[in-house]
Amino acid sequence: MKFKTKETSNLLEAIMEAYKGISKQKAKQILGYSAIYLNGKKIDKHPLTEIPAQSLLEITDKNKSDLPTKQNKIVISYEDNYYIIGIKPAGILAANDAQIPTSNSFHKILENYLSEKARKKVRLWVVHRLDRNVEGLIIFAKSEFHQQLIKEKWQSVSKKYLALTEKIPEKEHDVIESWLMDTQTQKVVSFPREQEGAKYAKTEYTFLRPEKRYFLLEVSLHTGRKNQIRVHLAQINCPIVGDRKYGADASFNRQIRLAAYKLDFLHPVTNKPIHLQYNPSNRFYNPSQSSDEKYKIF
Repeated sequence: MKFKTKETSNLLEAIMEAYKGISKQKAKQILGYSAIYLNGKKIDKHPLTEIPAQSLLEITDKNKSDLPTKQNKIVISYEDNYYIIGIKPAGILAANDAQIPTSNSFHKILENYLSEKARKKVRLWVVHRLDRNVEGLIIFAKSEFHQQLIKEKWQSVSKKYLALTEKIPEKEHDVIESWLMDTQTQKVVSFPREQEGAKYAKTEYTFLRPEKRYFLLEVSLHTGRKNQIRVHLAQINCPIVGDRKYGADASFNRQIRLAAYKLDFLHPVTNKPIHLQYNPSNRFYNPSQSSDEKYKIF
């Protein structure tokens, strides 16, 4: 639905006004399952987000707008004058890699999309990366200054992932620590103790629930190493579905079921809390049992 606000309020109050005086509990439910747009731009869904008077508020079913599709390849979860956060589909690079030359990275695709929209050249700066076969929320800065600003506070950014694993972990909750080293074969190896050339890595996970024949885990990163989650879950005998490189069933070529689904951080310019979350598609939870999968959208 679309609604024009009368007075300045917070988002929760605006939803209650839009739906003619519903309860706070019902408004929170609507907030949970909806995508919210303010004057055409998707906004942070925190209940206290300020909504100015005389603004156009649009409330839509998030399942219709939160996931990239062949018809809607670019999905923006957050944008302001300093940063843009999109949902990278699995199967493409987050940004150009010197070892894998391509002009088809999500970074370049997003730059081209914004340039066409603005009718002028738009440049974005990479803040962090996701593995090629991982989908999810990824941040880009609109200037080099703001790139460095958020990188300086990167340790305070909470990044959570959903991982669909082939086996259930022995412990419901645990922290995995080791030293990781890349190899010439592009496969990362893990060591229990510090090694020359290896980097310390720390991963925390919580078992959420069974998903048919698989198991869903929420994973938090305390460090950001290459293939970190994939290596650490394989290390505890819980390879991620589709991750043939790290011991998953290789009967079929499946999408790796790992999604960067939640970001929480304090905006380095406005100091406002940013809370972003999306739910992967049903296909994420239902890997093919009979054939290879094609999951590349672009």
